[in-house]
Amino acid sequence: MRKFLWPLILAVLFIYPASAQTPVGVSGIEDAVQVSAKEDSVWTLSASIKRALDIAPELLTAEADIAARTADLTQASAWPNPSIDVDANNRLGLESGSGGADLTRIGISQPLPLSRIAHQRTAAEANVERAQANLRYQHLLLERDVARAFHALQLAAAKHQLAEERQRLVAESLNASRSSKTDRLVRYLTPLERQRLSILNEEAIQADAVAERAQQKALIDFRTLLALPNLNRAEAVALTLPAHPVSLDTLIRELDAHPALLVARKDAEAAQAGISVAESQRYADPTLSLYRERDTLAGARRDVTGVGISVQVPLWSNSSGTVAKAGAESERMQAQLAVAQRDARSRLEQAHTQLLRLLDQTVRLRTNLLEPSRSMFSLTRRSFAAGELNVLTLVDANNTYFDALARYLDLQQECALAAADLRIASGISLLDSSKEVQP
Repeated sequence: MRKFLWPLILAVLFIYPASAQTPVGVSGIEDAVQVSAKEDSVWTLSASIKRALDIAPELLTAEADIAARTADLTQASAWPNPSIDVDANNRLGLESGSGGADLTRIGISQPLPLSRIAHQRTAAEANVERAQANLRYQHLLLERDVARAFHALQLAAAKHQLAEERQRLVAESLNASRSSKTDRLVRYLTPLERQRLSILNEEAIQADAVAERAQQKALIDFRTLLALPNLNRAEAVALTLPAHPVSLDTLIRELDAHPALLVARKDAEAAQAGISVAESQRYADPTLSLYRERDTLAGARRDVTGVGISVQVPLWSNSSGTVAKAGAESERMQAQLAVAQRDARSRLEQAHTQLLRLLDQTVRLRTNLLEPSRSMFSLTRRSFAAGELNVLTLVDANNTYFDALARYLDLQQECALAAADLRIASGISLLDSSKEVQP
């Protein structure tokens, strides 16, 4: 009976507190970035994206392009200005012998654009829609940049917390032979075991310092991207696995609405309309003129009113080269559209497959590696406290567990980044379905 109770007594009376006997659980690791700051300093991904969209200078170029293309549309719909012709000479004075100069002719001429205006407007409208689609695409690119900075901050905070936990557990093992007033039994550590634990403790301290520097760097990058003041702690919510994506067929059916494909499609439409514009501009617009002249008829001064029209004679050039150039430009844009459609589908399939594989790998690692190593580490620490195992076994269990834990955190971040890549590949913004947009 004593042989049975002795290990139990050692485990109960050992110096480790009850909370330290079991390392960080898997559920705690999935929420690795447990924020301790005030609630108003904790940022979600959707809130970070919205903040970036509000302040990012990268979007000003696309917005300015929309304004420019809108101005082009207004100009494309405008008729050319009329011309006024006024002629004053001394012809009437010479005929009558009275001398002097008089106003002899006044006229107004109006170029007639005919069908050219409609073709110009079609091309300009396509350019406006292209600029608007490009702005949406720039939003997606900025979302991906924010996601990378945000998930880097999440991973760095989780790795820092993990390093601190590892250091704490190693320090507890190192202090195992130091008794307190309430301790009746302690684990005796040989000098070799104490030296090995001291090395392990220093490794944990160094790892913690590296993790802290990485967290500070990620925090600086995040603050810079979102233009946050340095006094803002800007902590991120917990690093978790993204949701399982919808089927690939569903995403493919919506792929035609991708902003990048809309940009390429509108470029092709504008280039096609440019052929019609070039054809309508092969000849100068006909000009309608209305004039009133003063002349001498039958010995008396009389006013004469007339209407005229002038057209260009294509004697030397008919602008066929301009039309050919517009046709070649249209073919180039059509080819670019085909390439964009092909590459967009390829990127979508790759991103979807990558996310599914990473999610499967993460679940497998958690089930087959992280959970067993966590259980083994917990049992090893108890057995080491009871004097049943040596320090090398403890070190091996410690490294196995924390290496698995670090890999699990890396996979969580890789899954989050893969989800961001899938969003940009499918053309879907996180804010389209997210209601949580405030930090």
